[in-house]
Amino acid sequence: MMHIDKETYKISEKNHYKTKNVKTQIVIGVSLRKDNRHITRFQHKDYGETKRWNTYTISRDGKIYQHYDDKYYSDFIGIKEGDKYSISIVLENMGALFQIVSGKHINWLNEVCEEEYVVKKKWLGYEFWEKFPDAQIESLILLCRELCKKYSIPKIFIEFLHYHKEIHKFKGIVFKGNYIEDSNDLHPFFNIPKLNEMV
Repeated sequence: MMHIDKETYKISEKNHYKTKNVKTQIVIGVSLRKDNRHITRFQHKDYGETKRWNTYTISRDGKIYQHYDDKYYSDFIGIKEGDKYSISIVLENMGALFQIVSGKHINWLNEVCEEEYVVKKKWLGYEFWEKFPDAQIESLILLCRELCKKYSIPKIFIEFLHYHKEIHKFKGIVFKGNYIEDSNDLHPFFNIPKLNEMV
């Protein structure tokens, strides 16, 4: 059974728009940070008044946190055509990693990734990545199913991770990198065919 924590990281009305729109997409991104540090960053960004919050966060251990009511929206993507009609989910994940002289692996903020989570795959000029734990992916699938049912969003993941200028017209589940050129909010370990089977 899926549990959603709506209180721990709940944000105030100043951090999102209380405007209702028809939801046609779920947009998935990664935090590119260690632990829940992206939440700490948002709590202090723009003196705590930023509207760049995502709707949901899924931690590495599969806990689901809801930051505001999913019928509203924020500036998560930074593109109104996408933000108004989507629900955003961020997975805690450090993304691309760099191996340093000591043999440890760090992200772009010099945060160290535990070696048990490091996986190797050459992609887009990078070689090392933080993997997604099974519990996190399982929670992602459960949440996507629930949101698709609630808002009649087609239960299908788009088949690619790269930018597409018409992505706002797609009805289903997409990735933040589909909206932003040269985005590093991508990950080669999104097994899209498997995700489509699961959802």
